[in-house]
Amino acid sequence: MAYGFLKVGALTLSLAGTGALVVTGAAGCGSDSNSGVANAKLPNGVRSQVIEHEACEESGNKVEMLDANNDGKPDIKKVSKNGREICRITDLNHDGKPDMFEYYDQTGQLRRREADYDDNGIVNSIEYFENGKLVRRELDTTNQGKIDTWDFFDPATGARTKRERDATGDGKIDQWWTYDGDKVTIAMDRNGDGVPEPESSITLGAGGQVVLGDAGTAAAPAPAPAPSAPLAPTMSMPSVNNEPAPPVTPPSQDAGVAGKPQRGGAKR
Repeated sequence: MAYGFLKVGALTLSLAGTGALVVTGAAGCGSDSNSGVANAKLPNGVRSQVIEHEACEESGNKVEMLDANNDGKPDIKKVSKNGREICRITDLNHDGKPDMFEYYDQTGQLRRREADYDDNGIVNSIEYFENGKLVRRELDTTNQGKIDTWDFFDPATGARTKRERDATGDGKIDQWWTYDGDKVTIAMDRNGDGVPEPESSITLGAGGQVVLGDAGTAAAPAPAPAPSAPLAPTMSMPSVNNEPAPPVTPPSQDAGVAGKPQRGGAKR
């Protein structure tokens, strides 16, 4: 199983929300600093949609190869520096290509996880951890090569607390999801002014049914669901935070960008 291409210094080519091509360099494996793109000041209601793959640099570091399913082929690469594991590459489905990348802080706790859930060679889920606890997840749910959904979690309980989503693909947040037990309230901006309209706010029950619309009615239509990338079972570490399943919304046509999904973003 060859992972040689992972040694190449990673440059990210992806479409930002404005349609401009953004070229960024990925941070080295083991770096605890966030990217300049992620920290850039953005207008209210706008988030960076750039997918940045962080390199897991093998060159000059100790690399341990593991065969998890005893088929004679390595499935896991553990990369260590100065006696400390800094990152890990895992081939979950044993097809010879990496599906998951995990990165560790100075104390050995997980700080970042990237995953390719649809096996197209492009990262479509990035998770961020603090003290080993999941705090944020960024998703490319439409396979357009850019982030369109941002989930936030309570590190103490692992529960999702809110979701922001760009359902129209214009680079602006137009859905705000807040979670309260088995219910989720969704506020929507339908006219593109960056502010949710009161009449577009709805509350869904545990089964995805609309339990409350504007003025106490259930007349408001449910928004298109944002597919949540599943936490694929990982051979490299146990499940984190035991995150509860989100409410299931009724099937509806996705409000994402029409047309054939374009490959882009940060390749593995």
